[in-house]
Amino acid sequence: MHFIMQKQQRGFTLIELVVVIIILGILAVVAAPKFINLKSDAVIANLKGLQGALKSANTLVYSKAVLAGQEKLDPGSVTLNGSAVTTRVGYLTPLGANVTLALDGSFEVMVGANDAITADWGIFNVPGGASMYIVPKGFATFDSCNLLYNVDSSQPAPAFYSLTTSGC
Repeated sequence: MHFIMQKQQRGFTLIELVVVIIILGILAVVAAPKFINLKSDAVIANLKGLQGALKSANTLVYSKAVLAGQEKLDPGSVTLNGSAVTTRVGYLTPLGANVTLALDGSFEVMVGANDAITADWGIFNVPGGASMYIVPKGFATFDSCNLLYNVDSSQPAPAFYSLTTSGC
């Protein structure tokens, strides 16, 4: 008897390779949308961080206003980091000059609502001095990607913050 030994080749069949490629394609289609919006998620996170920083700064300013007996004045003034900032009923007056003194960052005051900015953040002071918009670089005031800060002395909680992130 003569035994012929055959070499066994090991590998994947064409069908197995096609199945693997189809599975990888399905995973890519499902996972891709999660990674495509990374820039949008980062911009929204930056806006939320800025809102938190502004709230913290306002807490400090309000505490200083109470200590100075200025929490009921409109306008008032407190010293922050060696500079005077104006207040409305103890909170930062919504003006670009106040925010740049209260927060550490790269801010640029916008003359028009749709001005292009070169700093990290643009600040648009709404005429009347009761509110302002802060927008990230690359966006305009009305692009639905902004933080609105308002102080209304007639409200029980005068300082108001509103994030709009649908256009980020």
